[in-house]
Amino acid sequence: MRLNALLAYLFFSKRVDAVGTEYVPRDKPVIFASTHSNSLIDAIIIYLLFIKNVYSLARGDAFNNPIVAIILKTIHMLPVWRMSEGRKNMAKNGKTFDECNEIFKRNKNVLIFPEGLCTNQTTLLPLKKRGTAAMAYKAWNDGIDLQIVPVVITYDSFKRFGKRANVQFDSPITKEGYDLKNEVTFSKKFTDDLTDKMEPLFNYEFKPVGFLRNAMFLFGWLINWPLYLLIDFIVKKKFANTIFFDSIWYGLLFVTIFPYLLLVFFAVKHFL
Repeated sequence: MRLNALLAYLFFSKRVDAVGTEYVPRDKPVIFASTHSNSLIDAIIIYLLFIKNVYSLARGDAFNNPIVAIILKTIHMLPVWRMSEGRKNMAKNGKTFDECNEIFKRNKNVLIFPEGLCTNQTTLLPLKKRGTAAMAYKAWNDGIDLQIVPVVITYDSFKRFGKRANVQFDSPITKEGYDLKNEVTFSKKFTDDLTDKMEPLFNYEFKPVGFLRNAMFLFGWLINWPLYLLIDFIVKKKFANTIFFDSIWYGLLFVTIFPYLLLVFFAVKHFL
């Protein structure tokens, strides 16, 4: 699955530049607290940057369909419920946070979007005081040496195939300096600190794309152009004015790229 995801993204994107990956501990569990401006693409980028599996939290109502829930859990996604999805569902977050703690105990990482919603924004939205803070509070009280790494992802476009992205990491937030006796006080201070670390990370200076760096993208256009045109037609017709444009584009490419390449291989083999 990782190979398929990587191949699809190399065809989908012109360039991704990551700065500050040295801040990510290799020997401790991590929460990646990231901006969320481009739906599934945000999670895909973080997933592909690190060899160690990254579990991702997704909006709870996506798990209402049992079949979809099975698929999402298969690809390491867990539900987190928001107030807008019903107060009664908020209690289910306790189970998710327990699962996250088990993940942290295995020295694995979790991706969360502390803004609480996805929009094609270019600045930081107000961070929710639950979610990231609650996960850190529970883990630290359980004696887990969890690190929270701030992440900001910026794109040169939200509606164009062949985009560039900058991924900025900052030094992790650790439990030192926090009073864990009062969760309300802790959540406010933690959220303020996370906001202060994320706001300066926005970077819209995208590096030029040279031929060698862009070879896979150009090769993809050479052999995949019929598939690209079909996907582009479908996505523009149905999702042109939504935040899911890139995600649907990438998702269709992810599903179809290997069958398409096999078809091209056998077609060439037949005519040679």
